[in-house]
Amino acid sequence: MKEKIKNRVGELMPALVEDIKTICNMDSRQDTATPEDPFGKRVTDCLNKALELAARLGFETENVGNQVGIASYGPDTEDYIACIGHLDVVDVGGVWKTDPFVCTEIDGTLYARGVLDNKGPVFCCLYALKTLVDLGYEFPIKVKVMFGTNEESGMEDMKWYFKDHKYPLMGWTPDCKYPVIYAERGRASYRYSVPSEAADELIAFVNRYILNQNDLAVSLGVDYADEEFGKNQVRKTELFHSGDEWGLDLTCSYPASYKLEDMTEALGKLCSGHMSLGLTSNLDPVFFPKDSYLIKTLEKAYEDIMQEDGSAVTTTGGTYAKVIKNIVPFGPSFKGQKGIGHLPDEWMRICDIEKNTQIYACALYELMKGL
Repeated sequence: MKEKIKNRVGELMPALVEDIKTICNMDSRQDTATPEDPFGKRVTDCLNKALELAARLGFETENVGNQVGIASYGPDTEDYIACIGHLDVVDVGGVWKTDPFVCTEIDGTLYARGVLDNKGPVFCCLYALKTLVDLGYEFPIKVKVMFGTNEESGMEDMKWYFKDHKYPLMGWTPDCKYPVIYAERGRASYRYSVPSEAADELIAFVNRYILNQNDLAVSLGVDYADEEFGKNQVRKTELFHSGDEWGLDLTCSYPASYKLEDMTEALGKLCSGHMSLGLTSNLDPVFFPKDSYLIKTLEKAYEDIMQEDGSAVTTTGGTYAKVIKNIVPFGPSFKGQKGIGHLPDEWMRICDIEKNTQIYACALYELMKGL
C-alpha cells in the first residue's frame, strides 16, 4: 500500500501545488468582525474558496457559521478521524522578496504568507484523503479535514464549534513539526499592572527582574524544569499603557508537571506596593502516553515514508491540540526547519509538500486499518 500511496501522491502533485497557490493568493488575515463574518470577510472568503476546492475533488463539504469548514468522506459513522488545520494567517511584517499574497515558486520552493502555517499542510491532508479515495480504499469510518479560521488569535473557532459537536475519535493537526508530538507545554499569559501614579514601581520592577537578565524564569522565581520538557520558559514580555494603567505582559511556556497555581503564586510574590498580577489567559498542557495507539501509529507512518527514527517528541508550541480533545500535532516541518511560519519570506518546498502528503495518507490508512 505504501508504494501505491507514493505513486498516487506523485500523480496528484500538480493539482495539489496549484490548489495551494490558489489558497495562498488570498489574504486571510483577520479583520473587522461582523455577525456574518466572525473573524472578518477576508477569512470567510478564504474558507469558502477552500471548501470550493475540496468540493471539486469530490468531497462532501460544510461551512459551519463561517468559522469552521469541513470536507469529509466515508460512511456515516458517529465517530470520525480528523485532520484539523487553519486558514487564518498572521500579519505580513518585515521585508519580503516576493508579494506575500502572491504564491511564488522559485527553484522548487513556494513563498507566501501561510504556505507553511498552515494552508499548505492542511491541503496536504486534503490530498492525502483524496489519495486513499482514488486508490479505492474502503473506509471503515468517516474522515474529516477541518479548516479553522482563528487559530492565530485565540482558537475561538474550535472552542465554539466543539461546544455543540462531538470531538474526533482521534486525529492530528498539521501545524507543528515531525516526528509526532506526544506532549505540548502549557501556555499562560500574565499581566503585572500599576496605576499611572505608581509607574515608578513598574520601572523599578522591570529594571530589577527583566532588563539584563540571562534567564527570566530564574529572575522571576519560576525556574522549574522536568525531564520530558526541560525548563520553564518566560517570553513575550511587553510594556503597555492603557488609560490610567501601566503594566507588563509576559507569557510562560511551562512543563506539564508544573502546576499553574504554583507558578502563579511564585510570580505574585514579586508584587509590592501598588502592583498587582493577573492571569490573562491559559492553555493547559497536552499529554498523550507514548505507547498509545495514536502515537505509535503516527510514528510508524512517519518511519515508513522517511525511513528514519520517528520517536515521539515534545514541543514548546501551542496548536489546536490545546482545545480539541484526542488530536496531536503531527508535521509539517522536518528536522532543521525552524523559524519559518511567522517570518518574512515564509516558504515550503514542493518536495516537502509531497512527503507530507505521503505521510498523512499513510497515517490515515494505518489508523483506519487498525480500527
